[in-house]
Amino acid sequence: MTQITGNSTGGSRAGSGLALLVLTLAGVTAGPASAQEGSRELRVAVMQHDVLHPSAGDRESGTNLEIALLSRPIGRLDALGRPQAYVSGSLNSDRDTNFASVGLAWRRSLSERLTGELQFGYAVHDGLLDTEDPVEARSRLLLGSRDLFRTVVGFDWTLSDDARIGLQWVHLSHGQILGEGRNQGIDTAGLVMTYRLR
Repeated sequence: MTQITGNSTGGSRAGSGLALLVLTLAGVTAGPASAQEGSRELRVAVMQHDVLHPSAGDRESGTNLEIALLSRPIGRLDALGRPQAYVSGSLNSDRDTNFASVGLAWRRSLSERLTGELQFGYAVHDGLLDTEDPVEARSRLLLGSRDLFRTVVGFDWTLSDDARIGLQWVHLSHGQILGEGRNQGIDTAGLVMTYRLR
């Protein structure tokens, strides 16, 4: 792993990120069933890393193994469409950028067995922020901030009462809001399996 560049505002952002992580974990692991409907879910995904630069010699490479835990739909957020809270982690096979995230997921039925999903959340990563080395600049994604937004679009096909299979596209960037300057972002896409936790 290439040495990463420091972030002068990392302390305050890390503190807010930790607070968000604690709150989301509370939503995932706690709360009475009477306040939430449905089931908690375990999700395992195999994602192509940096799909916008697929060549092995251009930017980052490898496969990401992503694991996520989702809460029951949150009744207290009825005005927001009863989203699920999630916490997830993604590990890159080529020792490029790894990341962890928390946020909310909204799933809606499109047909009897097909569902669509949108996610929005906060992510932290161990990748490269910026560099003056032209070799690194060509071989790594320069993300500009340790803190990123995470947005996801996905579609699932119901296999049984306890399992779904689907595809998802994940985009991470700071949007010049959580950081400034470099903002090349990361895009991953791949296959996801969702299991109902009884």
